[in-house]
Amino acid sequence: MSASSLRKDADELIRLAMLTEIENKKVIRPAYTTTKLYNYGWDQSDKFLKIYLTMNGIQNFPADSVNANFAAKSVEIHILDEGKKINSVLAVNNLLHPIIPGESYFKVKTDMVVVFLKKSSSVDWQCVTEVEKKSKEAKTPKFDKEEDAGASLMSLMKQMYEDGDDDMKRTIAKAWTEARDKKSPDELM
Repeated sequence: MSASSLRKDADELIRLAMLTEIENKKVIRPAYTTTKLYNYGWDQSDKFLKIYLTMNGIQNFPADSVNANFAAKSVEIHILDEGKKINSVLAVNNLLHPIIPGESYFKVKTDMVVVFLKKSSSVDWQCVTEVEKKSKEAKTPKFDKEEDAGASLMSLMKQMYEDGDDDMKRTIAKAWTEARDKKSPDELM
């Protein structure tokens, strides 16, 4: 056997090994696409916090297509739509107050899933999660009753301007300019 034929055989073996490796590494795509859900409605009673998840035709899905995982401060709902090959997931973490996972459950109704989260105490929830509460508190304008009314109003307007979108900033700037233009030159000094 010559050196050139050995070289050709070695090259062929390397090529076959690479093809085999490529075949073994082919990407296996999951049968279902996972979609995260973010929109839901909620309500409460003394005993339960109810989460309403809207999904057309959910009542026609197989009984085992909806699953829930409950924890003391979170809930995760999985909805498997076999027709569209979609696994929809709603994860609500950092609940405002603890729940009782063992007594929480869900019901499938016409075009919706209602999740019943058993409250550990009958406290009234202002919102569902701690993040929502912090967000609401940050957006609430601070108005100090001890402070001069004019200074409090200026502080409130400043906060609204800083937190506002472009339209809000334009509106405040326009109102400020118009109010300043109406004043006499003596009042500005």
